[in-house]
Amino acid sequence: MKSPGGSPIVPEPGWSFRLMTILTLTAGTSFLMWLGEQITERGIGNGISLIIFSGIVAGTPAAIFQSLDLMGTGEMPVLVMLFLLVLMVVVIGAIVFTEGGQRRIPIQYAKRVVGRKMMGGQSTHLPLKVNTSGVIPPFLLHRSSCFLRRCSVYSHPWMQWVFSCADTRDDYL
Repeated sequence: MKSPGGSPIVPEPGWSFRLMTILTLTAGTSFLMWLGEQITERGIGNGISLIIFSGIVAGTPAAIFQSLDLMGTGEMPVLVMLFLLVLMVVVIGAIVFTEGGQRRIPIQYAKRVVGRKMMGGQSTHLPLKVNTSGVIPPFLLHRSSCFLRRCSVYSHPWMQWVFSCADTRDDYL
């Protein structure tokens, strides 16, 4: 593997490097899963979602300053920035609206006789969420496309269409 500048990232990637990489990634992932479970058990909230949210919030100031720098140098027109801001507000509103939505399935209980009394059929509803998967799938879609774009340094010619799709999607976000 080589860096974008052409120098090797790992000078001698032998089996010890590969084993250490596998162990480190596995241990780090296991620790984050354990930490997420601890957050959930202690009642603070959904642990994994909070960890992902904290990662997003940590990168937000840098992204804002980078966008302002691009506007300052003229590389990003003001209209494009305004369009992106409006698009972000609309997408966040759509996600919140979809998350709060539910489909109410009506349920009718049959009438029954208990002793000499006729117990009436009650009616209620079964609330089903419209989006049962939560907000993780849109986040993973965005992150996977960012990962594909970063991996384009190590790409093969037959993968160029995947990277062009990811770049096209990122151009419109």
